[in-house]
Amino acid sequence: MKSFLHFIYLSLLPIQLATNVSEMEKIRSFRQLRLLLDKYGYFEGAKRLINGKETLELRDLILADRVDLSIEYLALLEEFQSLFSEDELKKCRRKLGIL
Repeated sequence: MKSFLHFIYLSLLPIQLATNVSEMEKIRSFRQLRLLLDKYGYFEGAKRLINGKETLELRDLILADRVDLSIEYLALLEEFQSLFSEDELKKCRRKLGIL
């Protein structure tokens, strides 16, 4: 059963990320983020962002009070947590100041 839910969430993640990126672009251009996601795909791109250092995009979302659009926030949602390692989830919490 978990593997079926995992597949469903893996399918939903790109849809939610695409929606979030569209909303982000109402704040400012997120061209580099869009290029990264286009190059690696939404799932691999998300993992690369999570495992990388904090980005200007995340800071801009925090300043705009729209952290809910961030990839880090999305990864911490219950339905998507199983797609990421515990280390990646810790990185998300740290970047968002939740730890």
